[in-house]
Amino acid sequence: MSMNAQTLTQARQALIEAHAERINLIGQVKEQGRKIFDLEREVQKQANLKSQAEQALSAARQEIEALRAQIPDDATISAYESLVQYMTSPAEIHPELRLAA
Repeated sequence: MSMNAQTLTQARQALIEAHAERINLIGQVKEQGRKIFDLEREVQKQANLKSQAEQALSAARQEIEALRAQIPDDATISAYESLVQYMTSPAEIHPELRLAA
């Protein structure tokens, strides 16, 4: 293989193109690395938000259960309504409710 100016020029041009392509590919790899980093950061952020939402949901469920325990049952409501009716009835019906003057 003889080395002439044309062959050397072509080889030089091929090396320049290969180097430019290498630089381009390195830039693309770095950009993909930045995108991966950003996505990992977003995933971590979403995981933290999910954890906070789950904690808030758990606290809300506990509060609901605590409040549910405070809701009177049907027997309690019926007894209260009977008491109100008894206390608001006229004294003639229930003379024991008459106040001494």
